[in-house]
Amino acid sequence: MANSPYQIDHPPIMFPTAPLLAALAAAAATPLAHAANATFFPTLNMTDTSGNLIQAHGGDIIRSSASGSNDTAWYWFGEDKTNETTSGHFQAVNCYKSPDFSSWEFVGPVLSPVSGTNISSDSVVERPKVLYNDLNDEYVMWFHSDSANYGAARVGVATSKTIDGTYSYRGSFKPFGNDSRDMTIYKDPDTQTAYLIYATTNNADFAIASLDSDYYNVNESLYTFSSVYYEAPGVFKINGLFYLLYSPQDGWTPTEDGYFTSSSMAGPWSASTLLAEKGSYAYLTQNAYDITINGTEETLYLYYGDHWSGNELGSSTYSFYPVVYDSQDKSISLHQTGGWTLDAETGIWSDLPFTTITAADSTTPNTTLISCADGCVGVEAANMTSSQTFSFTYSGSAGTKVLGLLYTYNGPKNSFLHVRVTVDGVVASGEALVETSRGTTVQQETGTIATLKDGSEVVLTLLDSNGDEFLIDGVKIYEDPSCG
Repeated sequence: MANSPYQIDHPPIMFPTAPLLAALAAAAATPLAHAANATFFPTLNMTDTSGNLIQAHGGDIIRSSASGSNDTAWYWFGEDKTNETTSGHFQAVNCYKSPDFSSWEFVGPVLSPVSGTNISSDSVVERPKVLYNDLNDEYVMWFHSDSANYGAARVGVATSKTIDGTYSYRGSFKPFGNDSRDMTIYKDPDTQTAYLIYATTNNADFAIASLDSDYYNVNESLYTFSSVYYEAPGVFKINGLFYLLYSPQDGWTPTEDGYFTSSSMAGPWSASTLLAEKGSYAYLTQNAYDITINGTEETLYLYYGDHWSGNELGSSTYSFYPVVYDSQDKSISLHQTGGWTLDAETGIWSDLPFTTITAADSTTPNTTLISCADGCVGVEAANMTSSQTFSFTYSGSAGTKVLGLLYTYNGPKNSFLHVRVTVDGVVASGEALVETSRGTTVQQETGTIATLKDGSEVVLTLLDSNGDEFLIDGVKIYEDPSCG
């Protein structure tokens, strides 16, 4: 065991698909012997097998076997932000389990508040990441450990002998005596060496350090990006090349995710490259963790991002996007999609089929339509206000559908708008939160579910127009993938 760097403020204590909404997840569930394809609708709220919202923000997803079991499953760790509107109220680090990345079972809280310590209920515990340590046959969790005013600026560590067991808090410390806030840890699958990547020097610098063999402490400072103000780190390793993801700092507001490359975690690192189209702000997400799925037929690089709702953190959602790797120039990019499916066993993925109702083909009054800029699905868009709607008549099979609203909204940061969906005069599944957490002229897509039948009249109403132009130029209609 390495020398402990922790400020122990309490004796260690032992504590005891794409995913769909409840309506879709229940229909798609299959016995473990026949793994289901995972179905992803980025920005939709995700539910567990009991129909409750998944609360696992800022976390990581790893594959492993539980103690005493031969079944390998995916385990998702993350922050419980139930009913939170602001940070600084630690509730738990939750764990969910899935055999196939499709349906997620709530295992329970695996790290809970400890009174009188740096992880008390009025502390900050963010970005929990769990790695398996081969040397000690042990699971090690690192996290951003802080005070409610973000003045403590530490990393915390907890350990468990089982992946889904209770984690014992070992303490919190400052790596090399330096402050640490937004962070991640990464394990090189080839060498088993683990690394801490963290924002330091009052958030100005972005540093990389190796961990000791136990994964309890930092070992060596390897590289520092100076005066860059980056956060939300993540790492892929593709064909021997490291890809270090980051986002510029701007509170809960999504920014332009980018990445660097290097043949060594110690650098030197390349110039930065954007991960998605400029102005898209990584499709209004922030990187949480980057997952490599080594399928039997293909390898998938999977981006897991938080879709933060900065004024109501508990309602924040998650966005999973395939990462496209270009073997010619060795670049990576997010594949923009409103709905896609994955066979996690084979690694094969594809976009879900859909039909599109454009503004020009809708029943929206012509007086509310304006010409579209480049990037529209048609030639016109509905200029939405509190009194001007987007409407269409559905033609197709009856059943549960996912509606993907295609919109642009060049409004201020953290200005959230709501669109109500009514079908034949009845409110569908509540309100689709069009999560425009910053203005963008790049087309975005947000989803909601609705039950439709042939001939249904669908109306989209903007509930909280603020005077800024909000345009809907089309609606994608995805079939329930569990049908047929």
